[in-house]
Amino acid sequence: MNTSVTTHTPADVEIKPRRMNFPFSNIKDRFFFAGNSLLSVFFGALSSTFPPGEAEFIASVRQYRERISDPLLKEQIRGFIGQEGHHSHQHKLINEALRDLGIDAIKLEKHLERDLQRFTKRKYATPKFRLAMTVGMEHMTAIMAEFVLKNPQVLEPLEESVKDLLYWHAVEEIEHKAVAFDVYMQMEGDRKYLRRVLKLATFMFNVRIALYMVALLWWARKFPSWSDIKGFRRFMYGDKGMLTNIRQPYRDFFKESFHPWDHDNRDLIDKWQNELRKGSEAT
Repeated sequence: MNTSVTTHTPADVEIKPRRMNFPFSNIKDRFFFAGNSLLSVFFGALSSTFPPGEAEFIASVRQYRERISDPLLKEQIRGFIGQEGHHSHQHKLINEALRDLGIDAIKLEKHLERDLQRFTKRKYATPKFRLAMTVGMEHMTAIMAEFVLKNPQVLEPLEESVKDLLYWHAVEEIEHKAVAFDVYMQMEGDRKYLRRVLKLATFMFNVRIALYMVALLWWARKFPSWSDIKGFRRFMYGDKGMLTNIRQPYRDFFKESFHPWDHDNRDLIDKWQNELRKGSEAT
């Protein structure tokens, strides 16, 4: 255990679970992202991974929680678990709505659930490996969240409830982006191992999302049009594309002294609160 490492998370970052309600029944079109089949199944595939994936993130951090002595980090872990738990709940709801429209995200959700159950029983699924995988995935979700909040126009074609879900999810991913990292660094402290696992997590995530997209298109009996392909390529690789803009933040993880809060983007939380937020908190 590396007890000499201290957290660099700002002490005033509040990791507060927000109980939200979204009217997903308002989603009427199967290909809900501007009629583009590829973009619609991309977001459907992403959403399918969140309930089981975030349950695994919570479980991997919980394995270390009782060994953490830092009261601030213990409180941040509590907020992290609360936020991730509610993300899982809301994505289950939208996955059900998408299934009813003909994009069977629930089927994929159950598939990943079974895969993770098998994974956690493997000998190599040590607490260190599981937490390192969580750290890697949290890095990827945090930089995608930053992209969405910096470039809200990319989600403009989406139905309001879907936009609200993604903005809210993005804000809370930013708030807790360093929790798993700080737990790992305090309890394990092996940066070289962490960087290797990020590469593995990235490869596995990309393959899974690609396969899930193909499955959703196959089940929907939809072959993407040329217009769909061009729109998807522009979303990913255009000047304002997601992959174009997250490359450098992704690479920052490989810096020797990297910490998720090296890039303090709390202004995006304020931006959501003051400009983008439409959904209401549940009482």
